[in-house]
Amino acid sequence: MIRGSIESVTSDAIQGWIFSEDGRIRERTILAFRGDVCIGAGTVNMFRADLADAGIGDGQLGFRFPISVDPSEAGAVYVKLEGSDAVILQSSALIGTSAKVESRLDRTEMRKRLAELKWALKHGRIPQSDFDFLRILWSFGAYERGLARRVPTDGSMVMDKPLTVAEQLMESYVGLEVQISQTEITDGAELQAEIARLASLPDAAPLLALHSADRARLRVMEGTHVSGTAGETPQGTLADYTLTPENLVMIDIRASTELAVPTGGRVIALSAVPAVS
Repeated sequence: MIRGSIESVTSDAIQGWIFSEDGRIRERTILAFRGDVCIGAGTVNMFRADLADAGIGDGQLGFRFPISVDPSEAGAVYVKLEGSDAVILQSSALIGTSAKVESRLDRTEMRKRLAELKWALKHGRIPQSDFDFLRILWSFGAYERGLARRVPTDGSMVMDKPLTVAEQLMESYVGLEVQISQTEITDGAELQAEIARLASLPDAAPLLALHSADRARLRVMEGTHVSGTAGETPQGTLADYTLTPENLVMIDIRASTELAVPTGGRVIALSAVPAVS
């Protein structure tokens, strides 16, 4: 298992950090890809004092190396260790200018939203279910909802439709009626492409609702949707979600995620934009 962050990417260079739980990371070769094309390679050999202070390995986890991409060809970039199938996928890792990539939720803004949410619940402006959903999503960048529920009148169990539940949650987040779009995903690269597409749409909610009949595995670095203190790289807590027919997982697309889909399997990704009347 690896984790890390792509902190800066331009048409000619990429920079970030990467950590492996087995500890064998220093001087490893790291590859950058755009789609299926390798656009550069480098070595993990930069010391990062912030990571060492946070207790992440010995701090010798940073990388910076040249890549070669036509500046006019915008798109997502991801990195992986040579000889490994694990990748770092990040919605903000888009080819752009030399400015640092940063599209995460501001920490001060998140705290303000949570305070406003508590006020709304206290004064009966929102139901408890919406409060729980928004509090968890804003705090962690991911939220899991079971689709099975018990009917109060007779005690029987029913299964809610994923599309219906996703629409309700999206409308709670946006505060408006929404129009839902559905995309079929078969691997992690396709998830990253869908995240990049959403990030480029000015009106789209920064959310994806995911479910699957094939027990796909979604790995989320919870908390990485929120910006770090004073521009530092945000640190998160690793959480695994199993996507099944009985649940729906909502993610903030600004969080770092990985997706593993069984061979021949698929994941349904639902996104939303405000409905135009």
